[in-house]
Amino acid sequence: MAEGSRGETVVARRAVRAAAAVVMTAGVLVPGTAAGDQVPGWQRVGDGITGGVSGVAAVQDAPVGPHRAEVIVVKDNKKDGQPRVSAIELRPDGPPEVRDLRWEDPAGRAPPRDLEALDAVPGQRDQYLALASEGTVYRIVVTGGTATVQGDPLSLPGKLPGDDYESFAVFQHTSGQLFAVWASRGKSELASLVRAAPLTLGVGTPIVTEEFAVPFPDEDEVRHISDLKVRQDGTVLVSSASDPNVDDGPFSSAVYDAGRLVVSSERRPVLELKTPGQLTALRQFDKQDNRKIEAILFLPDGQQLWGTDDENNGGSVRFDQVTR
Repeated sequence: MAEGSRGETVVARRAVRAAAAVVMTAGVLVPGTAAGDQVPGWQRVGDGITGGVSGVAAVQDAPVGPHRAEVIVVKDNKKDGQPRVSAIELRPDGPPEVRDLRWEDPAGRAPPRDLEALDAVPGQRDQYLALASEGTVYRIVVTGGTATVQGDPLSLPGKLPGDDYESFAVFQHTSGQLFAVWASRGKSELASLVRAAPLTLGVGTPIVTEEFAVPFPDEDEVRHISDLKVRQDGTVLVSSASDPNVDDGPFSSAVYDAGRLVVSSERRPVLELKTPGQLTALRQFDKQDNRKIEAILFLPDGQQLWGTDDENNGGSVRFDQVTR
């Protein structure tokens, strides 16, 4: 697809709904559960409209085990005095320990509005890249209860009018080269646009752009990509969510293996994404579950972690184990 042109949506919504009826029955889930079943194990990590989780990254080299992890999360808060970043310790023998961090910017700039995604910088302990919804990337260092901005914020290249972003991931190739992958969230008939570029001191010019749409959710305002992460083998995992734009919901969500990011012999990123008819939900939550997943994470021991921004219902996280 040519940069700057959205074109038609990937498929008609009616066709997507028909595909969903077939695809979702084949979901690959934890043994003993079925697509649409309510899955136990959610842990509350924030209360009310300011307590949601909109992005998550693991603390590098922190202990990881069954239902145990240390993570950093960002929140989509907008007003002064509301937390932007929190540290969370999750453990199997007690409730989550949540610590809101101070946002500090040596340049004196106001805190960002609407942080929506977070990923760690590989090999650089305590360093993260946080993305605001309008397409601004902040490099932050998290130490001693503070998230400190490093350098000037960066603006994502290739933005189109009306783009809204909820996902940003960093992928390290076996050569050691870093790549950034991000996506507009999309909106119902409008597919998400997924982009990839080399990541050096900033975010490089997009080399590849691909459309992506999901078969489920298929009601209300569908956000085709509410978060995105890339595994070490190049697998692209995305979450999708629907929002009736009512702060009490009900919401619905799904998590998908969306395809692969590969790197060519010329060290250029190539996105090989699936079409809606090829997608199989790894996990789905319907309106009865009422979960709006906006943060996903692969943990080193093979677990996954989902994080939600359930608006008036606060934020929750859940460990999971899904297979492809």
